[in-house]
Amino acid sequence: MSFTPAMRHFMHAKEYAVVGKILTDTERFDYKVLKWYQTRNFPVTPIKATATESEQIEGLTAISDPHKLSDLSNTSISIIIHPAKGLPLLKSLYPAGKPVEQGPWGIWFQPGAADGAIEKYVQENGLEGRVVLGGPCILVSGDGVRAEEGVDGKSKSAL
Repeated sequence: MSFTPAMRHFMHAKEYAVVGKILTDTERFDYKVLKWYQTRNFPVTPIKATATESEQIEGLTAISDPHKLSDLSNTSISIIIHPAKGLPLLKSLYPAGKPVEQGPWGIWFQPGAADGAIEKYVQENGLEGRVVLGGPCILVSGDGVRAEEGVDGKSKSAL
């Protein structure tokens, strides 16, 4: 399988986060992606808009906004929400005209979370090297990227 530069870059973050709607339903992909990180010993933060200050999800403290991450510029974020909510989130994380280095290390839109408007924003703002689009799922491709890049959950070292 061929991995994109954005996929390769994504896996070299120091920390990870998962943006989802529920994150506690074992049948939903947001939960499955959160568990993917946990089972591989990656430092991961669950993010859901309705999270309360002390809400715990799988033993992790959830936050309601990715801007509350302690080290946003070194965090890669998997997004598993409707594209109508994903576009405003993307725009807030990578505002037009701002250096991409001020945003997250990377973003991986999981299948169904991106649409044409998100793709257009990524292209117009030169984010192709930081944002994974187009259908690859971290549950399917993540371990392959990790293997090729020599990344494990314990290394946590950015490029």
